[in-house]
Amino acid sequence: MRGLLASLVVIAHGLLGAASACADAAAIAGRWSAETARGRVELSVEPAGRTVTLRLRLGGRTLFDASFAPTERPGVFEASATGLFALLGSRRTPANPLEGEELVWARDLPTGLAVSRLAIDAGKPLIERARLERIGERVGLRLERLEGERMRVELEAKLARGTR
Repeated sequence: MRGLLASLVVIAHGLLGAASACADAAAIAGRWSAETARGRVELSVEPAGRTVTLRLRLGGRTLFDASFAPTERPGVFEASATGLFALLGSRRTPANPLEGEELVWARDLPTGLAVSRLAIDAGKPLIERARLERIGERVGLRLERLEGERMRVELEAKLARGTR
């Protein structure tokens, strides 16, 4: 009986985890865009089960393009294997910024996601963050970049639902 109860707890945790893994991403799911002084912003958020694919472009330049899967830590997502690697079931090994790779991750926000990137450039850390939160019928975007010891806001915009 204990074995059955333990199995049910594991199954329930898996099902609830799958439902809640993308609950906050679901708030911003879809295609969004806005014209800003720095160019056109395009956002695509596609939840699929326990994963979410996010693409963010500014002025034709890709800022973030990754699929995220939940980690063992609640509310934290890691960039996951994509394309052929995902089809073959290969897990992506964690990126190592000390070896020139970018580390990309996401965290739940109350009504959206914060997506971050860490890279080491010329021995200095480079951190970029995009905060994406649902605000009524729009998605609020706040782009930040670490400069010295302070995060500097590079862009704030409200994105409307778009079809492109």
